[in-house]
Amino acid sequence: MRMQFIDVAGTPTRCVMAGNSDAPAILLLHGLALTAEVWLRNIEALARSHRVIAPDMLGHGFTKPADNAPIDVPAKLRHLKGLVDALGLKRLSLCGSSYGALMASLFFLENEDRVSKLVINGSGSCFNTEEQLQAQVGKLHALYGPDQVTQSTREMWRERIGNNFHDASKVPEELLSIAQLCYAQLWAPSCLAETMAAMQDPERFRPFRILERLEEVSCPALVVWGRNDRGGSLESAEAAVARLPKGRLVVFDDCGHYPMLEHPEKYNNLVAEFLAGA
Repeated sequence: MRMQFIDVAGTPTRCVMAGNSDAPAILLLHGLALTAEVWLRNIEALARSHRVIAPDMLGHGFTKPADNAPIDVPAKLRHLKGLVDALGLKRLSLCGSSYGALMASLFFLENEDRVSKLVINGSGSCFNTEEQLQAQVGKLHALYGPDQVTQSTREMWRERIGNNFHDASKVPEELLSIAQLCYAQLWAPSCLAETMAAMQDPERFRPFRILERLEEVSCPALVVWGRNDRGGSLESAEAAVARLPKGRLVVFDDCGHYPMLEHPEKYNNLVAEFLAGA
């Protein structure tokens, strides 16, 4: 596993990568507030069969946007496509957590001919109604506003992230350190605040919802959900997967919002089997 900054149209983009460059590629996309480190328990396992790239998305982690450059959803999608092009990937699979699953799904809808398979993990961003999403992001805004994260402590991050776990003792220590370091950057808190503000504004965010477009997600799609996820209901996931043309739902018991971190071995085996299937 290695870390590298890739130049994407002048934007240094931090990526955590592993695997053979000739292997099938998979892009792992983190959710709101966090970074590529949410995949630390998965990258090397998936790299046994795939070329794995886990970037910090534009305006997140350590991928700093240019001064005054947009960080809205279209800008994030252009940046992801630019990254895929910069890496020379003609075809790939995508795996996203929460907000990252929304970005992965939108990437598919814009680039159907380049996407083989899609993995959606615990994503209220994908499957919540407009009202549910506004309420959920409002709660996040109160927890992750600039005043809260600018001078954050490990204890704060342990509490915030742990609240999304069924078993908070499974929160990786590395994730706490990297989150604290990330939001010590002067630009990072405001970028997070702007991303959440856009999600709370129905007029701005409505064009990027996929709940109303699920029938268009025509590639094989694996949806992984924690039974104890507070970010989105299991019922919403079940209803959504029933509308996906090639969807499959797998529910992890004793699991919150991050199945890839709470049950990494089970998760890695499941995703590897899905990627290897016809």
